Amino acid sequence: MKPDIWVNGQFIPWDQASIHPLCHSLQRGATLFESLDCKEAVNGRPAIFRLKQHIRRFEISAEIIGMPLPYDSAAIEKAVIDTVARSGLKDCAIRPLAFYADPLLDLLPGNTPVTLLIGLGEFHLAPPMLRMTVSLRRKIDSSCMPVKAKVSGNYITPLLAKSEALKAGYNDAIFLDRDGFVAEATTANIFIVEKGKLVTAPDDTILLGVTRDSILVIAQKLGIQASLAKFGVDRLLAADEVILCSSGNEIKPVIHVDDCIIGSGGMGSVTEWL
Repeated sequence: MKPDIWVNGQFIPWDQASIHPLCHSLQRGATLFESLDCKEAVNGRPAIFRLKQHIRRFEISAEIIGMPLPYDSAAIEKAVIDTVARSGLKDCAIRPLAFYADPLLDLLPGNTPVTLLIGLGEFHLAPPMLRMTVSLRRKIDSSCMPVKAKVSGNYITPLLAKSEALKAGYNDAIFLDRDGFVAEATTANIFIVEKGKLVTAPDDTILLGVTRDSILVIAQKLGIQASLAKFGVDRLLAADEVILCSSGNEIKPVIHVDDCIIGSGGMGSVTEWL
């Protein structure tokens, strides 16, 4: 039995949820979304990972593209909790969406109302240890696309890059920015470990991952030095450890990049500690 979907304050059965094939966001790629992880906690109840931080990023995405959300953060958070509670699930992926549902052929949505939807599903988890390739495609640049917004139109290049990586026998692809520095993976952030210290790309070229922020907070509490700095492929390949992190992937070690073995070829001590 598929879980009910929350749409504008009402629950709709999974198989009855639909949109018009000419809805504006489907044509133009103007759909905002978030990806949240829910896991069974030690007390046996479902726990949503950093709900407030994810919903705040959802709001920031809306502000960036000028989409007026029909609910405030407190209402969206409650809707997420209610949807999980109604489902009875303890482990699931949570996907809030905001989009222009009305059929409209114009480029601009005008006064088209925004629909808010919350659905549940499963993350397709990556293997415990990852083999990755550096994509020939570059990370989209903020001068042409809103890289800080989690908007569906931004994911065409990641879709192509990951498809190419899988066909070549890898689990995922790594993007370089327009200057040739390591930015992020297709749907995840990247850290390198050098002599016990963490380094990750600065905020300017990447989507600000909530799991990335969690690692920075945890590292500070554990006394692990962490910095935001640009680094190239040479430093990536020479790193003691490479870490991939996102809501779906959680924290995973990268053991190969192209033909290069990273560190010992297994999970490093810093990755395991985190």
